[in-house]
Amino acid sequence: MGIRKQVLYLVLFCSLTTLFVTGGIALYGTFKIKSESTEIGREIGDTAAKNSSQVLKKLAIESLQGLAHERAKQIDNFFLNMKWGVTAMSNEMNLILQNPQNYYPRRVSEPDRKNKGVLVSQLQYKAGVDRAALAYEVGLTANLQDLQIRLFDGDSTLASNYVASVNGFNIVTDIISETRVDENNNPLPNDFSVRPWYRAAFEKKEVIFTDIFKDSQGRGFAVACAAPYYNPNGEIAGIVGEGVILVHINEIVRNTKMGETGYAFVMNNDTGKILFAQADEKTLSIDNDNNLENDPSLFDNENPDVVQTAKNMSARKTGVDLVKNLDGKDCYVAYTPMNEVSNWSFGVVIDAEEVTTPAEVTETMIEDSTANFVTMLNDSIKFMIVAMLVAFIAIISLIPFFGRKIADMFTKPIHLLADGVRDIASGNLDNKIEIHTGNEIEHLAVCFNAMTDELKNQMQNLETVTAEKERIATELNVAKNIQQSMLPKDFDFDRKDFEIFATMHAAKEVGGDFYDFYMLDENHLVVTIADVSGKGVPAALFMVIAKTILKNFTMTMQDPDDFAAVMACTNDQLCQNNDEMMFVTVFFGMLDIKTGEFIFVNGGHNPPLIYRKAEDKFEYLEVKKNFVLGGMDGMNFLSQSIKLEKGDMIYMYTDGVTEALDNEKELYGEKRLLDCLNAADKNISLSDLLAYVRKDLDKHVDGAEQSDDITMLAFKLK
Repeated sequence: MGIRKQVLYLVLFCSLTTLFVTGGIALYGTFKIKSESTEIGREIGDTAAKNSSQVLKKLAIESLQGLAHERAKQIDNFFLNMKWGVTAMSNEMNLILQNPQNYYPRRVSEPDRKNKGVLVSQLQYKAGVDRAALAYEVGLTANLQDLQIRLFDGDSTLASNYVASVNGFNIVTDIISETRVDENNNPLPNDFSVRPWYRAAFEKKEVIFTDIFKDSQGRGFAVACAAPYYNPNGEIAGIVGEGVILVHINEIVRNTKMGETGYAFVMNNDTGKILFAQADEKTLSIDNDNNLENDPSLFDNENPDVVQTAKNMSARKTGVDLVKNLDGKDCYVAYTPMNEVSNWSFGVVIDAEEVTTPAEVTETMIEDSTANFVTMLNDSIKFMIVAMLVAFIAIISLIPFFGRKIADMFTKPIHLLADGVRDIASGNLDNKIEIHTGNEIEHLAVCFNAMTDELKNQMQNLETVTAEKERIATELNVAKNIQQSMLPKDFDFDRKDFEIFATMHAAKEVGGDFYDFYMLDENHLVVTIADVSGKGVPAALFMVIAKTILKNFTMTMQDPDDFAAVMACTNDQLCQNNDEMMFVTVFFGMLDIKTGEFIFVNGGHNPPLIYRKAEDKFEYLEVKKNFVLGGMDGMNFLSQSIKLEKGDMIYMYTDGVTEALDNEKELYGEKRLLDCLNAADKNISLSDLLAYVRKDLDKHVDGAEQSDDITMLAFKLK
């Protein structure tokens, strides 16, 4: 059976099966829904009505709580600003007293009746103090008056601020100068040290707030904030503070509205007394004309719900309580504590009826809507059953026709694709399959065309890449051979007065490390070990240049005293045209075989280790610090010299040894190298000694990839 017939039968079978199964299920479900729609609709309506009522009530209570929290935060911010101002004055006074040399003494006038209503700083003294002795401290303290006046900008609630010295004077800033003089305009003495805010800040040694009090000028309730400041000896030198009229807090409370019946209040959690509220005849209110001390406490209220809410607020809780029979009505009371005053809480009250009425109205509306929905649902189900029967008959009659069309649509492009694939398989990679079905078969044809293009490109690129890799490999091999050939391999000078051996293992095909040794004359052996910055071909090229220049200058040296000059000349030569900013660390030495004197210069390289036969141990050679070669021209280099005795050795290395990493990224390190050399047999040949170190190094790295060139050189005076 061909694909065309298979697709046709498949479409017929699937369509009819789907129609009968889904149609039967749909009809059964429709009749089932119709029989149960009324009951389910009513249940949904009842549930929705109850849930909506609960949600609305919950939202109203949350809004009430949110309003209380927001207003409490506003009052907190008011006291934070007050605390900031006092802290700023305290910090400024600390700065003035601890750095008096940075300030000039300034003048400040005593109170004068003509300044009535004018914002001005005024100097007052405690009775009986020596004013002349206080003149310098007064002048320094007067530097605070600019900040005192600035604090009044934009703050209409600020009554006054002041700085009071322990030595008996104060500077107060306000607009009521006339209250600080007698009838003859003579300044009145003033002792701030007896004030409650002064004593509290002095005793607690921190920023404090006083309890609320009536302003002496009749401007309403007020509160004071104070903080100490200190002299250079860490002792309290005085107290700064400010008094604020609480009209802003009163406005916040009075302007807090919610709905038609909501109002706000502030309670002192310690006493249970109302501090601020709308001034009417409610339980949670206050008569602002009375003294706070005479106000009743909510803890003593006859309503137990009121007492419980007051206790919850006193415990600094956050919540919403239903208080029954509050002024003749059930009310919700939301409350939250404030953090910046001593112990206050903010509360919002609203009639319970105002919260529940919207929820009840919503519940009734949902019930009516549910009844209408059930009727509409039954009518829709009847219409849907008739429409399903008509559609079922129409679909059955059209399935055979469309089945044949679908089968033809699938099979035709498949035949075209098969013909194209056969052509490509025969080797015709230029053939393009043209199929435009707009589905996966067209995508498959596009993929076949892309595959043939990729095959052609891969075949061409493979030839080019293969040739290029062979060329690079050949050139790197030649470079490696050239580099290896530049390093001396003949360690047998046919002499019995010294022994020398060296090894170099590059991290890549070519490396940046090198060593060198040669006889300058019959009695002088020159040794070099170096490490070029970077790795690979660039480092190898710079290595060749550095090695050649250093050796050329060495061969022209006339006297051992010129040894450091050789390094300086080599450095200047390497700095020329060094656009890539490469550099090389070098340890460069010359051994006088007859005398045992070893002259050396260290150009930023790792210090070598010296073995003293008399002491039978290796230790690191102390070397002077010199700059690297190629880093900066015009540098001077210092040479050093030591005396080697018979059997003494010098071991030189590059940082590829000490910085070799194991699989845990742990360095081999200088200590492990020193321990390895001291553990070795000192009587073995130098080649065996270097092999011993390399074996210990391989044991440490434990198969980890080599990250840097490893070069070692050692010589022994026999």
